Amino acid sequence: MVTGNCGFVGGATVPLLVDAGHTIFGFDLMDGRDIRDAGQFETIIEQQKPDRILHLAAIARFSEADANPRLAHETNVIGTRNVAMVAGKHHIPIVYASTGSVYMPIEEEPPITEEFTVRGNSVYGVTKALGEKYIEEYSSAYIILRYAHLYGQEKRHHGLIGGFISRIERGLSPTLYGGLQSNDFTYIRDVSRANLLALTAPWDAWNQAYNVGTGEELSAQEAARAICTAAGYTGEIEVKEQRTVDANRFVYDCSKAEKMLKFKAEYTFEKGLQDMFSKS
Repeated sequence: MVTGNCGFVGGATVPLLVDAGHTIFGFDLMDGRDIRDAGQFETIIEQQKPDRILHLAAIARFSEADANPRLAHETNVIGTRNVAMVAGKHHIPIVYASTGSVYMPIEEEPPITEEFTVRGNSVYGVTKALGEKYIEEYSSAYIILRYAHLYGQEKRHHGLIGGFISRIERGLSPTLYGGLQSNDFTYIRDVSRANLLALTAPWDAWNQAYNVGTGEELSAQEAARAICTAAGYTGEIEVKEQRTVDANRFVYDCSKAEKMLKFKAEYTFEKGLQDMFSKS
């Protein structure tokens, strides 16, 4: 079963799972199925009897979580608790999609390992960190995947990439906040493959958290130039003061996922952008 199968990550992961020979049943709010309703979720579980659950359903954007913290809590925390409790009751292993935002604020020196402090400093990050706690507490077997900064065709109008593209398409100079701060940009195709590898991982890889990223550290300036090149933009970039919500350095150590899940990102930022724009 895949919760949130109609979303950004679900839409890319489900076809990969099907191609690998897996039968998929979705549980998504767009189909009238809500993880906040524990009874509804358990009824579907009893009917379908899945052997794995990939839990993607969430309020997954910072802006949406900030605009409605109560909904973010009900979905990302209470909804995840419901999924974890039902999965644990029926002894179904669960793969939980978390985020690098749980590491914020970053006080240790990157690269970020899975041993860094987890708590979050945003509505979204805190709710996902609390979701992790319920997964650990109630699941009979679990894998937590902490995605780095995701990008892809279906998310092209969000984040740094989306901000640049939106202004370029409107004939405006793109705006860069800061420039020296860094990030680990991870393409959706790599994230989808990580989900598949986690769901099919050997048992000695379970009950662990894993960073899912590239290990490629790009400054905002470098990322901005790559986006402009991919978009064919040769104009000026407006630079403003760095936002306080951005980490100075964000880059993953992905050696644990490479060793235990056999996951290694195949897309550099440049390669991912090329693939993304080829689908525009």
